[in-house]
Order: sequence, then C-alpha cells, then structure tokens
Amino acid sequence: MNHANQLVARYIQSWNETDPLRRRVLIEDVYAEQASYTDPMVQAKGWEAIDATIAAVQNMFPGHVFELGGQVDAHHDTLRFHWHLTAPGANEPLVIGFDVAALDNGRIRQVYGFLDKVPMAA
Repeated sequence: MNHANQLVARYIQSWNETDPLRRRVLIEDVYAEQASYTDPMVQAKGWEAIDATIAAVQNMFPGHVFELGGQVDAHHDTLRFHWHLTAPGANEPLVIGFDVAALDNGRIRQVYGFLDKVPMAA
C-alpha cells in the first residue's frame, strides 16, 4: 500500500507541476510510456498527450491546486482515489473527482477519471 500512496502522491504532483521539464520527468516516472488517460472531456495516450492534457487543465484553472481527497484504495494492480481542485485561498474545491488507475510494473498504464463536481457555466 505504501507504493500506491507514493505513486498517487507523484501523480497529483504531476498535475500541479507548472515547470514543463519537471512535469515531464514526473510523467515519465509515474506513467508507462503508452499509458492512457480518459475522463469525460479528454482521451490522451502516451506521455506527450498526457503532458498536453495537464498543461491545458493548468491553463484553464491558473493557480489552482490538485489535492488528494481521501485515502488511496488499492488491490491487485488497481488504485482508486478522490481528488479536489481548489483555488488558492478557497474554502471549498471548485472541482471534485475520482480516478481509477490500472498499473503495469509499478507505473500507471490506464487512468479512468470521473467528475463528481464541476463548475457551473456562466
């Protein structure tokens, strides 16, 4: 379980890293080379596409921070965890979701993301 917690911590860190070079190092450490990331708004396959997806989210929500929203649940080669996206100084997350990740040799090979709370359109 310790490996699962560490992997999810680095995963969250990759979503918060704004320096492109440091983010890419994290992505290559956390994800298998041909990993896939899928949520209701995007499908990304491979390090380049995942990196571009993270950069796009950071551009949409500048200054916001992803945080783990509870305990990591793991069995076999599968992880499940909730996360929050919060604006600096905010009391409540703007976005809440959870991800299910399948692992391969200790790295993420597939992420399925679900959104539980999203901002209302203006």
